[in-house]
Amino acid sequence: MAIRQAQRGRLIVLEGPDGIGKTTLAQALADTIYSDAVPGTPAVGAQLVFVPRRQISQTSPYARTLMTRLATMLWHSGDAPDLTDDFWVHLQASWYSALRTSVVDPVLAVGHDVIMDGWWFKFFSKLLLQGWTQPDLDVIFGRVAGPDAVIVLTADLGALYDRRGDFQPREMGMHAGVSDYGRQAFITYQHDGLKNLLAYADQHRWAVLDLDAAASVADTLDLLRPLIAPLRRPEGEPL
Repeated sequence: MAIRQAQRGRLIVLEGPDGIGKTTLAQALADTIYSDAVPGTPAVGAQLVFVPRRQISQTSPYARTLMTRLATMLWHSGDAPDLTDDFWVHLQASWYSALRTSVVDPVLAVGHDVIMDGWWFKFFSKLLLQGWTQPDLDVIFGRVAGPDAVIVLTADLGALYDRRGDFQPREMGMHAGVSDYGRQAFITYQHDGLKNLLAYADQHRWAVLDLDAAASVADTLDLLRPLIAPLRRPEGEPL
């Protein structure tokens, strides 16, 4: 008897400004998490799997070792302008290459859909503010497959700052030459980046959802679920 090949899943990404709640919402929308869905672990039917954008591979010991070192350089070494954007851009490209091939693709290959708390689009939107051009970024990241669908989340930026408040210098424009950090710096920097994200959304026909920063997670999920359902792989769709 021929073994039926699993139907490949789809990658769905939530994008939006810092502090809008992408991680909380993506995890709440999912049926399970990455560590419970990697190949070799039991699964009942196709599920929506939450994979954090900083997830380190659990399918390749070699990839896990290198991604751990990359993660340390990218997110656990502090903030400083000592190294140029060129260094960080190529480091991010290496990260997303490993993330796609060693983390996301193995989950999609066994038939699960994946939801993530961001891809490289927010990173791109900020680099455009720092003098990079889209053609340059497309070349550097061009060999890494992007998501199947994106939903851009927006909200009042002042309300986001007031809700959390503990933003890092890089989230307030450090790499764009800002040094007077605070609420207004956050609003200005995030607003300019969000304009670029919304331009991507218009170009690629992504869904855009404006959130109330004061709303509960449950109420926000009620708005998101109807947008997520049609983006998933239809049952019975061939590989």
